Amino acid sequence: MKRTSLIIGLCLSALLCKAQVACDSIASTFQRWDARLDQLNIEDPEIISLHYLFLQDVRKDICRFRDNTMPHLVKCIQSDYYQVKSQFNRISYKAEHLEEILGKQKGLVDRIFYERAVEELAYYDTANALYNLDRALEFNKYQPQSLLLKAQLVLDQNRYQEAVDLIHILYTKSELDEDLEREVSDFTLVLYERLYSKGDALAKSGHSADALEIFLALEQFCSNMPSGYCNEDYYQGIIRSREGVYDSYITIAKEAEKRHNIEMAKKFYRYAEEYKKSGEQ
Repeated sequence: MKRTSLIIGLCLSALLCKAQVACDSIASTFQRWDARLDQLNIEDPEIISLHYLFLQDVRKDICRFRDNTMPHLVKCIQSDYYQVKSQFNRISYKAEHLEEILGKQKGLVDRIFYERAVEELAYYDTANALYNLDRALEFNKYQPQSLLLKAQLVLDQNRYQEAVDLIHILYTKSELDEDLEREVSDFTLVLYERLYSKGDALAKSGHSADALEIFLALEQFCSNMPSGYCNEDYYQGIIRSREGVYDSYITIAKEAEKRHNIEMAKKFYRYAEEYKKSGEQ
């Protein structure tokens, strides 16, 4: 009996100590939670997702306090239990409210980054606009507004293959409403005309290899597009460009012969022959 009484006494003592520790730390605990909640950012898309995770940690602490500590606070002589409970409820509601806001913002991060990109373009800052578009696409790789705007910007930077790839994603992966379909369709026509004109100009100026690269990108573009966007001009451009590349090898070989550089002449005749065979295949 004495041993049992001793054990019970120790347990009661431990509970009283635990309650006393809880009583002594209430104010600092609430202050710490308040400070952590006040530091959460609900506007910066760079850290919204991270701060949502931080909030989950605070919420877990609050729930543990509610389940494990609140029942013992009635023993706190120096504290008004109902006043403490009121403070706890205020902080708990504050955390729930922030969770609701951050939860919604977390789902809109891609849109926030897109809107930032539009703002940057208003100040002609293309580099930062592209950065924000890339960040938007990290969160939603099929977000149509970001894909279309990025395609327009990279086309202006002569990044033709990238523009073609982005348009392909828009047509095959993104969900487009009627207005966006119209915008994408208009840009598709611009993209085709821009690529064809650039490739044609390069071919006519003797830069056949560069022209071929553009016409091949155009071929990929046309093979993935609905009918009506392309005609046979791009295919004729490929043929002209390939003929130009072949002719350039022959020209270099003949010039090497004139200079009695037989080894170089043989090399470029071989290049021409290999290039011709690859085209036939």
